[in-house]
Amino acid sequence: MAQMIPMALMAAGSIVKGVGGLKAGNANARALNREARGTELQGVAEEARVRDAARASMGEQIAAQFANGMQGGTGSALDALRESKVNAALDILEIRRQANARAMELRAQGRQQKRQGRFALIEGLIGAASAGYQANQDWADARRGQSQPQNKPAPAGNS
Repeated sequence: MAQMIPMALMAAGSIVKGVGGLKAGNANARALNREARGTELQGVAEEARVRDAARASMGEQIAAQFANGMQGGTGSALDALRESKVNAALDILEIRRQANARAMELRAQGRQQKRQGRFALIEGLIGAASAGYQANQDWADARRGQSQPQNKPAPAGNS
C-alpha cells in the first residue's frame, strides 16, 4: 500500500504537468492572436499615414504647379499627379501585404502553441495511465506474493 502513494503522486504530477502545458499553449496562442491583430491594426494605421502623406504631397505638387505659372492638374502636371497616386497605391498594397503576412505567421504560431498544449495534456494523461497501470500491476503482484524477484542462491550440490 505504501507504494501506491508514490505512484498516485506520479500520476497526479503527470496530469498536472499536462494541464499546465495545455493552459500555457492556450495562453501563448491567445497572446500571438492579439499580436496578430495588433499587426493588422498597425498596417491599417500605416496605410492611412501613407494615404495622408500622398494627398499632402499631391496638394503640394498642384500648389507648386500653379505657383510656377502652369495650369495645375493638366497635361504633364496631371501625369505627375497620376504617377504619385499610383506610387502611393503601390506603397499601400505593400504595407497591407506585409501586415497580413506577419499576422498570418503569428496566427500559425498560435495554432502550433495550442497543438503543443494539447499534446502536453495527452502526454500527461498517458503518463498518469501508465503510472496507474504500473501501480495496479505492483499491487496485484504483491497480493499474489510475487513482489520484486529476489536473487536466490543456487542449491549447494549443483556446482
